[in-house]
Amino acid sequence: MTRGSGKNCVFFLKRSKWQHFGNFCEPRDSGSAVVEFVILAVPLLIPIILYLGAIHENSTTTSDLHNLARQSARAFITSGDESFEGARLQTILNVFESKVLSRHGIKEIPTLQVECSSSPCLTPDSRVKVTATISRINRTLGGFLRFIPTPNSIISASDIQIVDEWR
Repeated sequence: MTRGSGKNCVFFLKRSKWQHFGNFCEPRDSGSAVVEFVILAVPLLIPIILYLGAIHENSTTTSDLHNLARQSARAFITSGDESFEGARLQTILNVFESKVLSRHGIKEIPTLQVECSSSPCLTPDSRVKVTATISRINRTLGGFLRFIPTPNSIISASDIQIVDEWR
């Protein structure tokens, strides 16, 4: 029996009213929203996740370098003699490499640069600036994104400490 816009639909007479049996006239839409979401959202989410991962890695490295610069500057200005400064800085650098940087996956060795506002450096009320720098070489991402290289970057952080007047 045909009723409506010329489509072949199945209707049954029940208690003197036409009732539609099943969903034979319209196409079924169940699940189409999920498919659209997967097709549209997943390709957009992958770059966002990669970008956020890179930002997280960069901010972790910057935070670690700032901590290294601060601790190195504090070790430098609290040194009792200028002959111990180099050894103290090397000890701080070795501890940071083994305990902090390697735990965060940083394999590059940072360099430390010390600048003093007066000579000798441990003159009371002088400023000591320590800059920690890491040069990140070209790396590739892992997994199915291994063909995408990351650019070279130089990350640095510095800290200034003042030598105590009462030395």
